[in-house]
Amino acid sequence: MRKKIVFLDVDGTLTLPSGNVSQYVKDAISFVRKNGHYVFLCTGRNKSSVSELMSIGFDGIICSAGGYIEINNQKIYESFLKEDDVLEARKAFDKYHVLYNLEATHMTFSDDRMNEIFARGALHKEHINSELQRILNEQKTKFNIHALKEYDSNPVPIHKICFIAEDKEAVEKVRKQLSYKYNFIIHDLFSIDTINGEIIIKGTNKGNAVQKVIEELNIPIEDTICFGDSMNDYEMVQVCHYSVVMGNGDNELKKYATTICESVEEDGVALELKRLGLFLLWFFPLHFFHLDNMHKYHP
Repeated sequence: MRKKIVFLDVDGTLTLPSGNVSQYVKDAISFVRKNGHYVFLCTGRNKSSVSELMSIGFDGIICSAGGYIEINNQKIYESFLKEDDVLEARKAFDKYHVLYNLEATHMTFSDDRMNEIFARGALHKEHINSELQRILNEQKTKFNIHALKEYDSNPVPIHKICFIAEDKEAVEKVRKQLSYKYNFIIHDLFSIDTINGEIIIKGTNKGNAVQKVIEELNIPIEDTICFGDSMNDYEMVQVCHYSVVMGNGDNELKKYATTICESVEEDGVALELKRLGLFLLWFFPLHFFHLDNMHKYHP
């Protein structure tokens, strides 16, 4: 088999709702690489928020929805919003009372209200103050979150802006004001009560980042494989030769996929990698052959 390159989205694709990665998926990634193929992270997260995933082992990363690219720990590309563009977007969000954060390469600038919403989304509950506080503190360390006022006093280059609101009409007003310059991507991560998403400068997306990586590595498009679950994976799904959308993925995105695999909670990535023949079953250690797991690898 020719060398393939696999691009993996993170949230909802690689990571479980708990934020962890299944051991089966970790091992599958390891054995795909041992079998001579490339595996890249391709995420909307910034670099600082994927640091704990890097111990799994990857050949490179695409972060900030294509705004930052590394191959073998060497940066090959980055793009940023102009400082005036950041100011324009912030004014629009503030005008319509939409909460937002600013994502740089190594840190995120946010306010406590948005942090709390993200923490509650991780909990799937609206109470438990001590646990909420634990996740808030964990997020500030894990994602290197700083107060928005710190950006005001010391601006750094920003890759993209994420937002969340309870008023869909407010988001639509912001979109109308800024869509001439930005791509608006809407997610559905937390609850029916909120609308959240991100804005990135036009021309920056996961699909264009994939093109940059394969050009750098001299890999033909026919040897590209990707896994995703949400509409910020759309361009990646369109570019890659073989595109896989998770069973738990966005129904709109599924229309464009080569195939649909099992959900993230069913180890869909590992199962599809095995079906594609990117690793041999004998690569797996004995614990994979526990009776409860056999059905996953012998359909």
